[in-house]
Amino acid sequence: MRPGPRRYRQRGMALIIVLWLVVLLSVMAAGHARNVHTDSLLSARQIGLAEARALADAGVRKAILRLLGNGPVPPVDGTLFKVRLAGDTVSVGVRDSRGLVDLNAAGADLLSVVMGLAGADGEEQQKLVGAIMDWRDKDKLTRLHGAEDGDYRAAGLSWTARDDSFSAVEELRFVIGMRPEIYASTARYFTVHSGRSTLDPNFAPVGLVDAVGAATGSAAKINTGGAGPTAQQVTGPLRGTYHVYSTATGRSGATASIEAVVRISGRLENPYLVLEWRETSYEPGPKTEVRTG
Repeated sequence: MRPGPRRYRQRGMALIIVLWLVVLLSVMAAGHARNVHTDSLLSARQIGLAEARALADAGVRKAILRLLGNGPVPPVDGTLFKVRLAGDTVSVGVRDSRGLVDLNAAGADLLSVVMGLAGADGEEQQKLVGAIMDWRDKDKLTRLHGAEDGDYRAAGLSWTARDDSFSAVEELRFVIGMRPEIYASTARYFTVHSGRSTLDPNFAPVGLVDAVGAATGSAAKINTGGAGPTAQQVTGPLRGTYHVYSTATGRSGATASIEAVVRISGRLENPYLVLEWRETSYEPGPKTEVRTG
């Protein structure tokens, strides 16, 4: 006996259901494969970034050892040099903090020059400099072009002026009127560790020295106390505060940059102190040639 129309319909429905199940399972399998592929890529990227960070970290520690007199003493004017670590090459630079602008000690003229390097025009320079100086002073008086607590509230900000010294360069981002692009361009020129109101051009970035020289008529006017000894004149631990920059690229192509600020005491007990340690997106920029060693 031949199956009736109802039996044919049942078989057709069963076939459609099976086909839909096959399609659904195929879609789920494809989605799972994509997720596995994405997870693998993310894992590989994280591993590569961890490798680059570890290399950059080792580069900073290598520079500290050299500052302590273990190996060739590095140049301290920001000149980049290469070090070999575990078969990889790390780019390292060291700058004496005297070659940077101290956010807590620099006067209005020097601060204005740095803001000008970031492209701020005259009016914006005045406002930023005034706001920086009001941020770091302990009074509540608003200086010309400055900003105190009321100005931050009026701008809808959830914080006010610190009315105390900058604790880190990153704090500059919270000064009213500080645009991200200006901060990104100027952060490399600042420190909070030199305690100097002036700049020593022997250790300063070339662009900063040129800008200050153009503003004052002579780069020598920003150097008080004369030049300190260069690395080439020292045979042993350097003493002072240094910004150490290290950039490494892992074998996966991931790149990491670290900036550390270290104070070298030269004593046998506690020979150095790490003041800051952070990831950055910039290098100090070579003052002369890039060296290898």
